[in-house]
Amino acid sequence: MVLGVLQVSSQDTTLYLSLKQSCQLGIEKNVSVQNAELEQQKTSYQLKEMQSKLYPQIEAYSNFNYYYAIPKMILPGEIFGHSGPEAVEIGTKFDWSNGFRASLVLYNQSYITSIKIARHMMTMGELTLQQKKEELVYSILQVYYLCQATNRQVVQLNYTMKNTDKTLEIAKLQNENGFIRKVDYSRVLVNKNNLQTQIDNLNQLYLQQISLLKYLIGIDANAKVELSDSLSFSREGLSPQVPDFNSRTELKLLDKQSEVTMLNRKFNRQSYLPTLSGIGQYYFQGQRNEFDFLSGGNDKFFKTVFVGLNLSVPIFDGYEKRFKTRQHDIELLQLQNTRKNTSDNFTREFSDALRQYSNSLNALLRQEENIKTAEETYSISLQGYRQQVVSLSDLLMSDSSLTEARLSYLNALLQLKNAELDVRKAKGDLLN
Repeated sequence: MVLGVLQVSSQDTTLYLSLKQSCQLGIEKNVSVQNAELEQQKTSYQLKEMQSKLYPQIEAYSNFNYYYAIPKMILPGEIFGHSGPEAVEIGTKFDWSNGFRASLVLYNQSYITSIKIARHMMTMGELTLQQKKEELVYSILQVYYLCQATNRQVVQLNYTMKNTDKTLEIAKLQNENGFIRKVDYSRVLVNKNNLQTQIDNLNQLYLQQISLLKYLIGIDANAKVELSDSLSFSREGLSPQVPDFNSRTELKLLDKQSEVTMLNRKFNRQSYLPTLSGIGQYYFQGQRNEFDFLSGGNDKFFKTVFVGLNLSVPIFDGYEKRFKTRQHDIELLQLQNTRKNTSDNFTREFSDALRQYSNSLNALLRQEENIKTAEETYSISLQGYRQQVVSLSDLLMSDSSLTEARLSYLNALLQLKNAELDVRKAKGDLLN
């Protein structure tokens, strides 16, 4: 249940979402996934529809005809004692038949094949649903990582703001004591205001990203959400072993489409085969020259019952089925080409994603070293500025370098997580 994966705060207003919980909730509530599930149910009913044709088909009917001019039949006049043809009326003015008719397909190979096609369509529906889930999870992971990175940037800039406030206090005292000019103090103040503007912009960006995440997950846009997972990475790296791409949902879907096309080709060729059906009819027929069917009597309607067989043998259709078969042959070749191209593209995607992951990991490790160096430089510059041996420009530069190093680290971390996500996507294990 959804409630099992959510932790609600004491105010019952905040949803604390982990990465896994966000994906689970999205799979349960996202509209695209729900529509794919409904489409799968629709396909199951289509299968039952095809199977119903193999059951007896029974219907009741009532036919009433009024003959303004009664049909005639030409008979030899000798029957009536004179020579020459004679036109004789056949039937009466009123004809009313009521009864039941039934039919049962005894042999129709194309019906059996159509049921197989419907079963394969169900499997394709399951694969399509799987694909929708994978696409959704990929989008949720991307946005979740982006929200985490933006939030950490805000945290980092707030930390930088504290350092700027300290610098501003020192500059204010030095300006009051005449050690620095007022313009130097103003430079620190401008730097603080610019930093606050950057924080405000990032906060607004974070709200937009959270709004997108809530949309993907399928929760109320007004709900208050906080992300409980932190943005972290493993130093062990990823395995460079090329995976078996046949497990990718896209290739499974193409394989199933090929099977359906072959069955459609088979279905088309089987249309040349005979169809044998059993038929039966039970009805009462009344023929009167006056409409007195409801006036009583046992001679108004006559019972008729019969059973039989109906054999239909296709002979010539103007080569329609032949041309349909050629179309299916071409469609099979197209699917084979698409599958090969898709498989080659997966190999390329995996290589590129693995290479990008390696580059991003190296960049991240370099940024860690840069942060250490920038922290040491800033600490020395701040101490020197207090002792009046380091200029304000050098202090501001070291502070800016430290902030840039930390923000660059977060950007590199985001790139690394996205590269890791692309590797997982290439391997086909997003839902794992």
